[in-house]
Amino acid sequence: MSAPYARIVRRETHSPRTATTILLAVLIILACAYVGTELILRMLGQPALLVTPADAWAWVATLPTLEPLAAISAGGALVAVIGLLLILHAIRSGRLARHEMVLGDRAVIVDNGVLASAIARRVETVARVPQGQAAVSVSHRRAVVEVTPTSGIPVDEESVRRAVEEEIASYDLRPALSHTVRIKQTGAIGA
Repeated sequence: MSAPYARIVRRETHSPRTATTILLAVLIILACAYVGTELILRMLGQPALLVTPADAWAWVATLPTLEPLAAISAGGALVAVIGLLLILHAIRSGRLARHEMVLGDRAVIVDNGVLASAIARRVETVARVPQGQAAVSVSHRRAVVEVTPTSGIPVDEESVRRAVEEEIASYDLRPALSHTVRIKQTGAIGA
């Protein structure tokens, strides 16, 4: 696949970090605007809006000695957790509910819901069950198929497994999907 197609596929299958980036940028801009306003008010000899820059620095310097120490430690732990979450958010892949379908040198993106619907339709045909009695969920690397047979009519589990395997293989997806098939048990007629 060419570089432009690879870029398009990556853009369509991964979540952008735009919202987080904008939120952090706005928070940083507001903090800088506030500090700038306080500094300008200090230079003009006006009273501070909330706290003078000198008082803020003095408070930060005495922070480790403040009581109760448990509250200060909890605050520090909270800031550390927020920082860790931001780092994890930046590092993780942020996958969307989509797969790439290999089709020669073309880029084809398929939504997981569409895949689930197609697999369910094939399972319902093979299992000879009415529409809606095959539930399929597709995640990043796994498809889970649950078939609820009509009462008194058995379902051949092996043929359903084979059909699911053939259907998934026919799509040639990246990343590839593994699958699990579950046939629910129905009660006996008249029980």
